[in-house]
Amino acid sequence: MLYLLTRQGKAKADICGPVGSSSTRQSNRLGRLTGPSLREQPEGHMTWIDETLERVRSPIFINDSKTPSGVAHVGSLRGVLTHDALLRAARRNGAQARFTYGCDDMDPVDEIPHGTGEYFREHLGKPLYAAPPPPGLAGENMAQAYFDEFTSTFAPLGVEAEFYCMSDVYASGRLDETIDVFLRRAARVREIYLRETGSVRTDDWLPFQPICEQCGRIGTTFASDYDGETVAYECRPDLVAWAQGCGASGRVSPFGGAGKLPWKLEWVAKWKVLPVTVEGAGKDHMGAGGSHKVAAALAREVLECPVPTSFSYEFFTLGGAKMSSSRGIGLSASELVACLPPQLLRYLVLKVQVRRALDFDLDLATLNGAFAEYERLWNAVYEGDANSGQQQLDSISQLDSGIEVAAPPAYSPPFDSVVSVVQQPHIDLSAHIGSLGVGPLSDADLHWVDVKRSAAQSWSERFSESASRLMVTDALPGATMELANQQRAFLAVSERLLREVEAWRAADIQAVLFDAARIVGITPAEAFVALYTAFFGWPEGPRAGSFLEFLGRGAACERLGEVRFSYSELVASTAVELDDWNSALSAATAEHNEFSILPNWISDSGDPDELANVGVLELFVADAKGRTSAQRAVFESSVEGFALAARGHVARLLGIAEAEVPIRPDNPFGDG
Repeated sequence: MLYLLTRQGKAKADICGPVGSSSTRQSNRLGRLTGPSLREQPEGHMTWIDETLERVRSPIFINDSKTPSGVAHVGSLRGVLTHDALLRAARRNGAQARFTYGCDDMDPVDEIPHGTGEYFREHLGKPLYAAPPPPGLAGENMAQAYFDEFTSTFAPLGVEAEFYCMSDVYASGRLDETIDVFLRRAARVREIYLRETGSVRTDDWLPFQPICEQCGRIGTTFASDYDGETVAYECRPDLVAWAQGCGASGRVSPFGGAGKLPWKLEWVAKWKVLPVTVEGAGKDHMGAGGSHKVAAALAREVLECPVPTSFSYEFFTLGGAKMSSSRGIGLSASELVACLPPQLLRYLVLKVQVRRALDFDLDLATLNGAFAEYERLWNAVYEGDANSGQQQLDSISQLDSGIEVAAPPAYSPPFDSVVSVVQQPHIDLSAHIGSLGVGPLSDADLHWVDVKRSAAQSWSERFSESASRLMVTDALPGATMELANQQRAFLAVSERLLREVEAWRAADIQAVLFDAARIVGITPAEAFVALYTAFFGWPEGPRAGSFLEFLGRGAACERLGEVRFSYSELVASTAVELDDWNSALSAATAEHNEFSILPNWISDSGDPDELANVGVLELFVADAKGRTSAQRAVFESSVEGFALAARGHVARLLGIAEAEVPIRPDNPFGDG
């Protein structure tokens, strides 16, 4: 491979070098998203990648580029990852392919980057490579600093790209012939602009932007009168609204880096010189009257070169808002890469068809679901249950798409539960998992746990306020006792039921929690507010069943066992009339539902506001799906004969022997 030495002194790949094979890759495997994913495609359905590559001529030369005018936001990653996905799929199909990524550092500084104050004010209008690096970023100049900051994310994401700078391409003379053609055929260029966009260029306008010899600006110059060797230019004070020219004029050679083509023409020039065979762009460039239509006309009618196979990709937004690098709107690409595992990030971006909008959010619920969804795909591919689209998605989501699919983890804790545990420095995550009895874990399982641990720590650091709400408190929060009595009853009943649950699994735990809510007579929403309050002192939290499974039976029951409630108050607020209780019992037997009764006696507590010296009949009914609920009614009797009287009442009602009346063996209410 030949290399150019950039004016920054860094070695960059020669973009005119031979098409190479895949370089050595890393070997370790590791919001809110809209639009259908590749996973949803039926067997045999061609993906957008297949359709695009089917139209590309060989050898395959993929190109993309960026104007480094500020810290790149996450939206910039969509173009990078989609082009990299094409590269991987092409090589997987046996084609020669390469991917170059350009730094458009000849573009002018046309806006002050967010957070830099007046630092770049005097450099407005100059080429990006001629402005100093921003405060806090290393680099010889503004372009290099921002470009390197963004492209430093490529290696962690497994992106293989060869970098080049347009300032080097211009300086090398590679574009001189193309510049000459455009200047000689300027009238034709003006006609195409008018026809395709309605934009009028004056008869003396030339498609070239010289660098002013006096002030060094490129965004304020107007070129005219090409004589085959030089162009006349003026550095106009009022040419653009964002920079002021110095008023100088003169003649300069348009070759060897003394200026640049307007960006639509520069785009076409790259197609011809590199030469590019496939390149996508955002939808704002690809519509009717858009930049790509102009560029395609320039390619066919002026340079007489092929137009690369193209594809359009939709916007990548954060929480529904379009992002801007220079304005500092949205999460930066480097922040996102540091926050998420590369496989998961690649998956989240590439699962959405390029023609569909991608709306990314970093809330805990989205990430929890994303991890689970990715693991399902991983398992389907490993087990041979994945269709061709799923297999392709899994392949392009990996750091190295060429290695054999590794076995998915046998045990993988929910991401939100990991976030909760990593908030507590006294808990060792691996040791905690070992205490749950889910092992022994393989090295691959432990690696994936470490991946989630790292992601949880990164997420917690960035979203510290949200993460702190997921920290299990050292003691029962005082807010727990401020809950309604029924909610505290739910917590206490849950503790007693959970101690007896046979399998400590998320689904079984979740079922018990819903049973407890039905037993005390509150809604699931009220129940889970109570649960989160008891553990976090906050009314929100992760999926309860998964969280408690990961926390462990001992720790979960110990915390819930500290909660106190008034059974007398529960009865007073939820008891039904005895006739209604009788009807519920009759309905349960008629529907052949399992049931049991529990006679409870309320003694005098000394509180005049509470029920005292009364009997309560608790009816527990399990429906056809095994869901338990309860109803209670006050039953008049004396304490001495209460249990026998309750049994006799039920026997008479159902016409069965007293010995046949099922009595619940445990009391989930305890002593209240």
